[in-house]
Amino acid sequence: MQDNILLEDALLLVEQNFYFLHVGEFFGELSKKEDLSNRPLEIKRDFGETQTYNFNSNIIKELLYDANHHNTDEITLFEYFVEFSAFRGICMAMVESLRIESSFREFMQIRLGNQFEDFFDIVSFVRNVLSHNIHAQIMLNEKDYAGTLKRIRRHKRDANILFSLTYAIDLPEIGSPDMNYGFTCKVDFESLEEGMPFLDIISHWELMMLSELCFNLVMAYRMFRNHES
Repeated sequence: MQDNILLEDALLLVEQNFYFLHVGEFFGELSKKEDLSNRPLEIKRDFGETQTYNFNSNIIKELLYDANHHNTDEITLFEYFVEFSAFRGICMAMVESLRIESSFREFMQIRLGNQFEDFFDIVSFVRNVLSHNIHAQIMLNEKDYAGTLKRIRRHKRDANILFSLTYAIDLPEIGSPDMNYGFTCKVDFESLEEGMPFLDIISHWELMMLSELCFNLVMAYRMFRNHES
């Protein structure tokens, strides 16, 4: 029973972070197109009858002004934190869900087949990097990949991972904009070194696609369970 509760919480967290990513991107685009810094910016939260927190309107104004004066093709500070917080939350929740012996793990093993372990290694790597990182450029720390590499070696698997998915073939129930929609992600864990730029290993676009895949795998699992019941 406890594992079922933990699994549902983890799957829900994947979904919630993906929703947050989409709504956050909308507000990011809105802040570039409209000057929201001229609107009333006094915001407070009440935490019970006697506890209130007032947010700093000068900070809000500064960030909104900065966003409105950004080139629309450039990522703002708000968008950066929305995206990478969502990437971290999605991958963290997916890793935790796959650590539980459950029908979801069995579903994932069947649907991903011999790519299941590769998928787990990649989402674990992303979760580790984005949880440990304190560098603006997101540089690798040895602890981001050392545990995964040991696990790969222990299982005598190839550390040069190539994960590839095409929705029309691998997740047809989700639907896709075209027959070739999907992505490929390559990580050579043997070649990783401390200080490497993370986005040179897994690109920003691949992180977006990986996050979408995590969400869609949860959706496919829920479809499967509903069909069973």
